Amino acid sequence: MGSIFSKPKMPGKSEEQLAAEKAEKERLDREEAEAKSRSERQDRVRRQNLAGQRSLQEESVTGFTGFRRKQMGGTPPQTSGSIRN
Repeated sequence: MGSIFSKPKMPGKSEEQLAAEKAEKERLDREEAEAKSRSERQDRVRRQNLAGQRSLQEESVTGFTGFRRKQMGGTPPQTSGSIRN
């Protein structure tokens, strides 16, 4: 007869349960590695100023800083040779 102070032993884990736990751990490790590489890439892009339109320009293109912006309150653009009705 067993002791009344000993607790019952739990059954061991099955092979299926062990395989499922291993697959879940591998998935979590893979997701963590992907998140780390994604954040490293974003940091590199930010540090080297590779985001935006200027990063897509070739280095030989100089003087082009983007499209013109309409300034509010300025003088209207002058037309050359056209007659307005």
